[in-house]
Amino acid sequence: MDRIKIFIAAGLLAALALALYGQHKSRPDYVERVYLRQLELAPNRIMPDKSLNTALKEMERYVTFEITEEMESRGGSAEANEKTLHNALLELSALTKEIKEIGAKLRRQGHGAELEEQGLHFLEGFVHDHMEARATWYYAMAAILAFFSVLALVLKALNLQRRTRDSLIQTLFFATALTSVVVLGLIMVFLFLEGLPIFEKVDVWEFLFGYGWYPTDEEDPEFGIFPLIIGSLSVTALSSTIAIPLGVMTALYLAEIASVRVRNIVKPIIELLASLPSVVIGFFGMVVVAPFLQNSFDINTGLNMFNASLMLAFMSVPTITSVSEDAIYAVPLELKEASLALGATQNETIWKVVVPASLSGISTAVILGMSRAIGETMVVLMVAGGAGMVPDSIFDPVRPMPSSIAAEMGEAPLGSDHYHALFAIGIVLFLFTMLFNIVADHISNKYKQVGAATL
Repeated sequence: MDRIKIFIAAGLLAALALALYGQHKSRPDYVERVYLRQLELAPNRIMPDKSLNTALKEMERYVTFEITEEMESRGGSAEANEKTLHNALLELSALTKEIKEIGAKLRRQGHGAELEEQGLHFLEGFVHDHMEARATWYYAMAAILAFFSVLALVLKALNLQRRTRDSLIQTLFFATALTSVVVLGLIMVFLFLEGLPIFEKVDVWEFLFGYGWYPTDEEDPEFGIFPLIIGSLSVTALSSTIAIPLGVMTALYLAEIASVRVRNIVKPIIELLASLPSVVIGFFGMVVVAPFLQNSFDINTGLNMFNASLMLAFMSVPTITSVSEDAIYAVPLELKEASLALGATQNETIWKVVVPASLSGISTAVILGMSRAIGETMVVLMVAGGAGMVPDSIFDPVRPMPSSIAAEMGEAPLGSDHYHALFAIGIVLFLFTMLFNIVADHISNKYKQVGAATL
């Protein structure tokens, strides 16, 4: 059996396994089975026209009672039963919280009257939808695997010429790439469609350079995002001031000075740091760095621009270091040997030969790090302080644009001016990020080396 047949068989088996596992995940677990049993008895206990919150509160009480009764009557060790009970109650709490969040979202969208009249009906539908949604990802992956396996099977069965197969594969990859571009384009179109309506109510100049951000004021709402823009730019500039020298110097050390053993140890560690979740970094900044800054500098709060910049620099350094190190390491060896042969020292070779030859890659790494800093959401939401004002010092709290979108989008009524204003902030953020990418592309092309130094 050749490799193609093994690939096809493995793909089909994996697709079947994912589909079966998805079918298994679509079945109710223990807590959901108890919930559905109680929903069958609910009309005899809860009035069908009860509101969602009332029905949800009573259902939680009945389900908790049934689970507790089953655990107490079950045989086995008391410790195991207590652990199972604890896990079941945690699952019930998570399910209840999710239902409340969906209900609150529907109310904001204007479906509050329906929820007041059909609380029980909504609960039953939600539990079934919850089970189906859990299996959707596995079904989707099974469909993708099955599609490519069947495609490979068809191509092999047709026994096409090599040129024809190559053409079909090229067309498939082009279609995949085109799909990605189209999806990104549709996201951009959606962003502009949802953000532009705010400019029917607010002048563009007032929106960009206004100092007041009070979108929820019923009498006189203000939609000035200048403090948010300054907050984003300030945090990005300060974090770049910290991250760029540290990242580039680390890359030069790893590529040109460190031994092979040190490089093989440190490089994977730096790349692993790039995969740290932003919420973990934000939590570290909030719990550890904020009290340290507050006590050390005797300031009102440790949640400020400097704290946010430190955390963003911590996130940007691995990206800058990894990309810069790859660019520096790719400089042809003959350039370094020629410089050393002419009598230059190692430091002179690094600064006058290696850095200019890899400047294109280093510039791209710097722009990527800055783009990550200006677009980061969770870290600035947790440690920047959340004050919508123009900072006077690096220890003042700020509110960058991403944190405003993340903090307020869940509370903005669908289709309101506040809702459209948040999308308009997203447009401004998109334009800043696009500007960074254009600058990176320009610098990359401008300083691209030719001849032996081509990277």
